[in-house]
Amino acid sequence: MTTDLLGTVDRAAGTVTLERRLRAPVEQVWAALTDPARLGDWLAPVESGAPGPDGRFVLRMNADETATCTVTTWDPPHAMRVTWDYTGEPASELALALIADGAGTLLRLEHTRIAVDVVPYGAGWHVHLDNLDVHLAGGDVRAEGCCGEAFMAAWESLAPRYAATDRGAPSPTA
Repeated sequence: MTTDLLGTVDRAAGTVTLERRLRAPVEQVWAALTDPARLGDWLAPVESGAPGPDGRFVLRMNADETATCTVTTWDPPHAMRVTWDYTGEPASELALALIADGAGTLLRLEHTRIAVDVVPYGAGWHVHLDNLDVHLAGGDVRAEGCCGEAFMAAWESLAPRYAATDRGAPSPTA
């Protein structure tokens, strides 16, 4: 696990931002982000649909919750933006950008307009990006959305660290 590569959260703005250097070329990372079978390998099973221009797909995050994603920007293999409509929450926005970085890829993830606590999202995206890195290296992470035992253990260890990155928190007073 790559827990030393923390992103940041901003509760006041409702944003999560992460950057990750991945050991695969942009085209391979793009395929892992957009192929429904591969999304199920590192993020969550695709219940219906597929990413694509003006596409819509549904991720099964756990037994009771899904994330319905509607593609609003499609620029292969560099950028994708989706409306993220998670069960029981107002819709938010997820932007993924891929930048060639030598033989690898710099992935920038920005999840915005989150109307619930962003700390769980920061820790969750961190674990999912760790899973993506393992998947791209040929490993099997057995992604189960947000409900697997390994996911939950990693998430629980990261959540307090993400709470400490809150850029929207008031400054401590002397």
